[in-house]
Amino acid sequence: MGGRAVSPGGALLRTSRLFSVPKPLPEPPSTNLHIGDHKSSTMTRQYPQHQSITSPLSSREKGDWGYKRPFPLKSTMATSTPLIRIKQVDSVENVTDFASAADHSLSLEKFQELRVALSVPKSSDRKSSSRSDLWFKSVFEEDMDFTDFQRSRADDRRWKFQGPWLARMTEGDFIEYLDRKVRPKRAQFRSLLKDKLAEDITTRQNNLALEQGKAAPTKVEAKDITEEQFTDYLRTLRNDRVTLYALVSKFLDLAPLGQPVGFIQSFWSKQDNAAPESPYGKSGPPPSHPSAGISYLRTNSFMENHPVYGPQAKRTPALARVVYPRVGPAPAKLGVGGFVADAPPGDNEFNIRHGRGRTAANKTMLNGIMHLDTTTFGGAKAYVEPQTASVDPSGKVVLQLRETHPEAQVIAKENKGVSSIYHDSSTKRVVPRQQAQRPGNKAGEKRMERVADEILEGSKPAEQ
Repeated sequence: MGGRAVSPGGALLRTSRLFSVPKPLPEPPSTNLHIGDHKSSTMTRQYPQHQSITSPLSSREKGDWGYKRPFPLKSTMATSTPLIRIKQVDSVENVTDFASAADHSLSLEKFQELRVALSVPKSSDRKSSSRSDLWFKSVFEEDMDFTDFQRSRADDRRWKFQGPWLARMTEGDFIEYLDRKVRPKRAQFRSLLKDKLAEDITTRQNNLALEQGKAAPTKVEAKDITEEQFTDYLRTLRNDRVTLYALVSKFLDLAPLGQPVGFIQSFWSKQDNAAPESPYGKSGPPPSHPSAGISYLRTNSFMENHPVYGPQAKRTPALARVVYPRVGPAPAKLGVGGFVADAPPGDNEFNIRHGRGRTAANKTMLNGIMHLDTTTFGGAKAYVEPQTASVDPSGKVVLQLRETHPEAQVIAKENKGVSSIYHDSSTKRVVPRQQAQRPGNKAGEKRMERVADEILEGSKPAEQ
C-alpha cells in the first residue's frame, strides 16, 4: 500500500522541533503543606519540568536551535554545557524565554555513573516477618511493575491509581474531590453494596442448607433486599472500618493508605477484603514510574573488574561532600553526584559512638559532621558507596548510602591520581646460594688432581 501524501505544511510541522517538544510538567507537589512558603524561583526543582534541548556546534554558531528565531550567541556559546530549556516560546517582549538545563542534565549523567538500581520503598511496619524485607526489591519485578487494575490481587502493589492519595491532598483539594468525584457516585456505590449484601446472604444460606442436608435455596437478588436489611448492613460496615475502607478504595481506585489505626496485622490479614501492607501505603505512590526513567538497572549484584587488580569485592565508591552537619538525632547530609542523602548509618566515621560497642580509638569522626567545616578547601569530603535509591511521592530521588571498604577507597584515590600503590618495576630475582661444601671435599679434590697428574706424567712420550 502506498503511503498517504503529506502536504508541505504537514511535513514541516512533523519535522519541527517546536511541535515535537512536550508540554512542561506541572509544579512538583510537596509532602509538607507549609513547604511552599519557602520556595525560591531560582532553586533547582525536584525533577525537570521542561525537556532539555541541545544543538550541534555548526548550528549553535549561527544561533540555530530549531526554533522560529535565533538565540543570542553571547549566552549560548560561552558555556561548556550547551543545554537549554524553553520556558516560553513567545513572551510578552516577543522573545523566546529560555534558561540553562545543565543542572538536571548533568545530575542525570552523574547518577547513571553511580550505577545505582532503584528499589521499592520498604514498609515501615516492624511487625512484618517477611524474608523479602531483608533486601531491596527492584521496581522492575513482575509483581511490582504493573498498572492493570484487573490483574490486581489481594496484595495490591500497583504504583499507578486513578484516584488520589488522600494523605497528600490539601484541604481545598480534598473538599473539591468530595464534591466532584465522591458525591456523584453515591447511588452507584449503594448499588454495589446491595449486590454484595445479596451475595453474602446467598452464600450464608447455601452454607446453612449444606450443613442441614437440604437443597440450595433460591439466589437472592439485589432487588430482594429490604431497606431495613440494607440499613443494618450499612450500620455494620461503619463499625467494620477494615472492610469499609477496602470497598471504598476498590470502588474509587484510591492509592493505599496502610492499615487503619487500632488494628493489628493479624486481624487485618484475616479479612477477605483487606489487603496486606502496600509498599506505597506509608509514603504514597510515586507520580510516575518508580524508576523515574533515571536508571534501568535491575540489581546491584555485579562485580567490577579492575584492569590491574582484577575482580573487585567492593564497588567503586563515590566522593561525597558534607553539605549539612548533624543536628541532634538527625543525621548529617551528604551531597553525592548532585543529590543530597543522609549519612550512612551504623558505627562509622559519620555517627557518634557511645557505649560498649564503641569503635576503636584510631577511628575518628569526619570533619564537618558535628559542625560546618570552613577550613578545608571545598568542604569536608568522604568516600561512600551508593546502595539503592527510590522516588518519593513528590518526585524527589531518595538516595541511600553505606560505608565503603578502605581498600576500595585506596583504589579510587589511585584512579584519580591522589595516591599510588601499583609499580611496574621488574621483580628482583633471588639467586639461591650454592650449597656449602664440606671441609673434606677440598682435600679430596687436591689429591684427585695429583693422582691425575701422576697418571698423565707417566703416559708422556719419551724425549729423543
